[in-house]
Amino acid sequence: MNKPIAILLSALAYLLLAPMAQAQHETLGERCGKHITSAYIADGQEHVAPIKANGRAEFRTTFFGRSTYRLSVCTTMNEGRVVMSVYDTDKNLLFCNRDYDYSPYWDFSFTSTVTCIVQIDVEQATPPRGAAAMLAIGYKP
Repeated sequence: MNKPIAILLSALAYLLLAPMAQAQHETLGERCGKHITSAYIADGQEHVAPIKANGRAEFRTTFFGRSTYRLSVCTTMNEGRVVMSVYDTDKNLLFCNRDYDYSPYWDFSFTSTVTCIVQIDVEQATPPRGAAAMLAIGYKP
């Protein structure tokens, strides 16, 4: 195959497949974003990570002291329970939604600035190839 035809076929494949990939992220964003209500301002970032074969995805983020936040989590998977665990950098558990009937969001504040690890685990399901998790972060103005 000559080079111009290969480039043309690659461009055509991108044009056909890119909208499907974008639609998946929009759906994921809509699913997570519905919990970031008008009382919160979204942080403006798209926190998306692949779900590994063990059913886990991780995010690392910094929360500033004296601010109120809302975290919302969701996945591209239609099966399994989504567990959100928030740890400090020493892996001390600060919150787990398993203790709150698997709530898809959590409201909190810190007295000082803290870097956290937000871990997403999908229980009772095997993640398909390409599964992703999203973390939506909002803060109160």
